[in-house]
Amino acid sequence: MAFQLENWLEKLIRRLTAAFGKRLQAVGLQGSFARKEETPSSDIDAVVLLDQITPADIAAYKTILTQLPPSSHPLCGFFGGIYDLKNWSRAELFQFIQDTRWVYGSPQTVLPKPTRQDAVLAAKTGAGNIYHALVHTWIHGELTPALMQSLCKSAFFMLQAAYVARTGRYIAGKQPLQQALTAPDEKRILFHTIHPVPAAQVQTIAQDLLAVSQRILAIK
Repeated sequence: MAFQLENWLEKLIRRLTAAFGKRLQAVGLQGSFARKEETPSSDIDAVVLLDQITPADIAAYKTILTQLPPSSHPLCGFFGGIYDLKNWSRAELFQFIQDTRWVYGSPQTVLPKPTRQDAVLAAKTGAGNIYHALVHTWIHGELTPALMQSLCKSAFFMLQAAYVARTGRYIAGKQPLQQALTAPDEKRILFHTIHPVPAAQVQTIAQDLLAVSQRILAIK
């Protein structure tokens, strides 16, 4: 039988409300399932927010996950307290809020609304991480097709945030964002978030990643 996400979420929410009651603030999805880009190997990125969490809450949530119907999709995601989340870096919080599709409750009354400056910070944080990983490996390691695709996948979030900083518009999906972008190097990077990087294209993609991260680091 094909995996039924909505049924799985319904069972998760039922067990969460039974375990945590009114302390349960929100439940959401992130990643490919939230973007409706899932594949047979996609993780289920569930987001569960309580008011605040304790070690006992973490143990209880781990037990809940073992009681859910088995799935071919690995489970991951985020479990935490909404008032802890409120104090996160605005750069990280920007992507967290934008990337989450809420299916139960909402943290909007507690978490700050993302701003353009948050998008700039998120884009620059992503660009700095990619810049460092790329240049370090270029010098001290080996640029491989697998590494290039991994960096392209990370660059997706950087490009999402940069697009918001430039236009004020958030685009959730990879293909719609690729269509909206105009720079050829940015479009190539997004293409390789989905498609493998051929060995013959490793140097080209490395140059693209360097140029794009430098350009995004210069956003004002």
